[in-house]
Amino acid sequence: MTSPAMKKIKPTHTSPPTNSDAEPPKQKDEQEEGNEKKPYILQLPNHITVEIFGKIPIKALIQCRCVCKSWRRSLSDPQFTKYLLSQTPDCLLLQNSSTRNPNTTGLFLVDLDKPSGKNDVVIRLPKDPNVPNFGVQIVGSCNGFLCVYDRLNSGRFYISNPVIGESITLPRFPKDIAFPFLYGFGFSPVDGVYKLVVVASTSNGLKSEWEVMVLTVSTGSWRNVGNSVYPFGYQSYGVYHDGFLHWIARSDNSVLICAFDVGSECFQELPLPPCSLGKRLVSLAVLRGCLSVYVLSMSDINVWVMKDYGVKESWVRELVLQQVIGYRTSFSATQLLKFTKKGQVVFLHKYKLRDYTPGKKGSAAVEVDGIPSMVEAFVHIPSFVSLKDAIMDLSSESSCFHLETGDGFLLLDYFELSTVTASDVGGQIVYSMKMAPGR
Repeated sequence: MTSPAMKKIKPTHTSPPTNSDAEPPKQKDEQEEGNEKKPYILQLPNHITVEIFGKIPIKALIQCRCVCKSWRRSLSDPQFTKYLLSQTPDCLLLQNSSTRNPNTTGLFLVDLDKPSGKNDVVIRLPKDPNVPNFGVQIVGSCNGFLCVYDRLNSGRFYISNPVIGESITLPRFPKDIAFPFLYGFGFSPVDGVYKLVVVASTSNGLKSEWEVMVLTVSTGSWRNVGNSVYPFGYQSYGVYHDGFLHWIARSDNSVLICAFDVGSECFQELPLPPCSLGKRLVSLAVLRGCLSVYVLSMSDINVWVMKDYGVKESWVRELVLQQVIGYRTSFSATQLLKFTKKGQVVFLHKYKLRDYTPGKKGSAAVEVDGIPSMVEAFVHIPSFVSLKDAIMDLSSESSCFHLETGDGFLLLDYFELSTVTASDVGGQIVYSMKMAPGR
């Protein structure tokens, strides 16, 4: 979904001040002297600064946040960042898929499209002390925020902005989840909230049904929104696009694309591409801003793209990746990720990054220094927007939490906090908080 272009902010020109509103000569001289001390780039109009920011690599943008307060405010503004990153190609977010080398844990942001030098391709993001380093499964990425699941230890879900190092620990699932289960993280553009969706199997021995649980992140409460009878397949994570989470369902020889509306919290079916799917292995992705289906055919991968979301006639076979995987290779080990600016297709195969050039046969390894040898990968649009602004349910009139204590209510400025943990205690949401350093 494309973002509306931000209106350019033009410098205003006013008439010369009258005697009544003219600045005192001393004050005027001080302002001119202050402007002279500023570097020229800090005196540029906002719309020119935006244009400059849009042409530099993400690694340099992260460094720009530390230059001055005005740039930090601009890069943290949701509308400013929304426009800026709509001009920026998607990055890849990688995590080590092996626990053998503890020195390569954590997350790596890879920009294959706009590096100015070899050292700008990979950014090793700082480790979040609130999120475990091992056994963490990426649930999904949406608008620069990441949802992860701790599959080995506590079974907790976390929401984070890995670029700026903020995170929220979500309430535990109300009951034990047995594998297999599906999960997805998405945004409802209708009411402007983020939601975590878990679809868990409730087999009763006669037939298998799927219980659908939803957590609205800003409220911190899990809700059962009903059961689904769709026979879901092997793609556990929901693919988010345009307000919907998507999964593949399969029954006997038929294939379905199930779309969960994050706003209305209902499932619906999408039309299939005009090709024979049958018993072929099918997966979903978002490529060039469109929902896509890729299908294994011998050693080739056929890529279909829905140009107009929800319209059957808009399916187009975009390309065929020829002889990119072996005949005996498990298709579930292959994940299409993105098109580069040069038109190459980047994909993950057996935990290795590879790329395919249209019109050629075979694929080549993507050689990137500074990343683990075996990785899991997601497409990620980095953002500098704080969780405090986008995730938490704070009105424009108030930026404080009311915490109930034994002596009444304690009023805390939310912007003094670094970590928030939400827990469901007897149906009431309780937030435990850590103060930011220096407070």
